[in-house]
Amino acid sequence: MGSTHFNELKKNFSGGSELKGKTLGVIGFGRIGQAVAKIALGCGMRVVAFDPYIKEADLVLDFIQTNDTVTVPIKTITLEDLLAQADFITLHVSFTEGSPAIIGSKEFAQMKQGVGIVNAARGGVINEADLLDALDTGKVAFAGLDVFVNEPTPNEEILGSKNISFSPHIGASTAEAQQRIGIEMAQRVLAFFRNK
Repeated sequence: MGSTHFNELKKNFSGGSELKGKTLGVIGFGRIGQAVAKIALGCGMRVVAFDPYIKEADLVLDFIQTNDTVTVPIKTITLEDLLAQADFITLHVSFTEGSPAIIGSKEFAQMKQGVGIVNAARGGVINEADLLDALDTGKVAFAGLDVFVNEPTPNEEILGSKNISFSPHIGASTAEAQQRIGIEMAQRVLAFFRNK
């Protein structure tokens, strides 16, 4: 890589946004959504959440350095309020193929100008055509996608967008996450047979 190319990359990717003081909207406030919220709180963010099944949750933050814990209560709000308040939005919801998207043109219209959005839930949760439109108008400044409609052959426009960072559905593919999944599966099998 020559210095000209490096300088071009630096220019293209400078001008980011700090997380501290910004609002993260978490759509889907189950185990994963709450874990993401804890990270956001640790970064100095304000957290708002929407989940039709969870009214409130107490997030326990563990500080390993001092061996202390702090409990932060979070009450969920409406999806409309979350969309209006959030500087960044992350999705952690279950989704059935063929269901309507949770985020489409109507929801994008309710968001702040220049919002960032991350989908680590399922392909189809966000209407991809509407996302591309929102990126084109600047309503959405950038998106991070780990999941796509039509996996394993996602839309070429999505893959070619300079405002989308993507990974190939590997959000839970760390060695530690795979170990936790294996333990949880074994615990569920044991619980099933103990209750028979």
